Amino acid sequence: MIEGSCLCGAIKYQVELIPGKIFNCHCQFCRKAHGADYVTVALAKAKTLVISDDNNYLKEHLNNIGGYRAFCGNCGTRLMNYAPNKSIYLSVTLSTIDTPINLKPVAHVNTESKACWNEPYEGIPSFSQLPDGIV
Repeated sequence: MIEGSCLCGAIKYQVELIPGKIFNCHCQFCRKAHGADYVTVALAKAKTLVISDDNNYLKEHLNNIGGYRAFCGNCGTRLMNYAPNKSIYLSVTLSTIDTPINLKPVAHVNTESKACWNEPYEGIPSFSQLPDGIV
């Protein structure tokens, strides 16, 4: 289990990551939501997710492809993405993890809509979309 939190510390979570499932997502939605060239996400086991949110700051945004982006309504930190049935898909934003980890992304994904100024670093494979079997 790892622990994570938002910037203001009002929302904390625990979850078990899925080994080897860490990706740099370059899709236009992640870029816009994070205000960055890409976001690094780690896939997690939904049944292990425990959220602590005493102030009810956790907010969800339903995107146009039917998934949710969860964030802190107080500080704005993007925490995780998931399908309506979290057992299908749950990812946490690697930058919100507080537990010391030695994890690295294994691939760049959704590079078909990457920022034109960004060239994904070499050393890990790049995929124009999510490859089959990724989740």
